[in-house]
This record gives sequence, structure tokens and C-alpha cells, in this order.
Amino acid sequence: MQDNNDQKTDSEDLSRRKFFTVIGNSAIGVAALGSLGVTWEFLSPNVLLELPTRFKVGAPQEIQPNTVVYNPQYRVLIFRDQSGFFYAVSSACTHLGCTSNWKSDGISEHPEGVITCPCHGSIFSKTGEVIRGPAPRPLDRFRMRLEDGQLVVDTGETVSEEEMILKV
Repeated sequence: MQDNNDQKTDSEDLSRRKFFTVIGNSAIGVAALGSLGVTWEFLSPNVLLELPTRFKVGAPQEIQPNTVVYNPQYRVLIFRDQSGFFYAVSSACTHLGCTSNWKSDGISEHPEGVITCPCHGSIFSKTGEVIRGPAPRPLDRFRMRLEDGQLVVDTGETVSEEEMILKV
């Protein structure tokens, strides 16, 4: 009788040993797969595709005087004023970076049109000057050039209000 109990205990120990062996090997396998995944992510290149800083708007004659063209990809408003001059202003609000909108009907003090931030209420003039806050500074103004008969905006080069005008 004693041998029968010993055999039963041995078989229980053996199944317990197998169970813990399987659990231990599974944990090692999961850890190895996790470390391989982390290693693969570390070794593979992290490429952030950024837009080029320069983009073409089109030919000057394609934009009528006293109009605004919006480029949503670059978040830039391109203006052609009544006298035919061009300039480009960022639509990214200087308060928290929200995308501002062109409002052609303007407000009482600026009926010629304003740029408004729909999120926090900042209002800017056509040239990007702050009319009402909370924006701490004017909108960025970008250099415009005429290259090969095409208007080109360079978002990598911010300029002053005097330098932003392109006379064609």
C-alpha cells in the first residue's frame, strides 16, 4: 500500500513539474518575443515625412485681385490685394496653433475682412496683426517669390510686414 501512495505522489509531482516547466518556458518565450519586437523597432528607421518648405501657388494671373486662396496642406492664406500685390500669412493661430479662418465680411472695425480663430476667439487683420487676443503675437508672414512665372511661398522664411509684399 505504501508503494501505491508513493507512485501517486510521484505522478502528481511529475505533472506539477511539467506544469511549471511549461509555464516557465512560456514566460521566457513571451519575454524573448517582446525583446525581439523592441529590438526591431529600435533598429528600424523612424522617418517623419515633412512637407517641403516651398510650394507653388500658381501663375499670378490665375488669382484675381481682392481674393484669398487657402492652402490647407501648408495652412497658409495667400492674399492678392486690390492693387494686385501678393502676400502669404500663416493660418496657424499664435495662441495655441489652431487653424484660423478667413472671414471676408469682417467685423465692424475691419469690414475689409479678418482672420479669426474659431477655438479661442483671436482676431487678426488681413496682414496678420492681432486685433483681439488671446494671441500673444501676429501671425507668421512668409516670403513670396515669382519663379518661372509661378508664385512660390517659402514657409521656412518668415518676414516682416514690410517684406512680405510681392509686387508683380
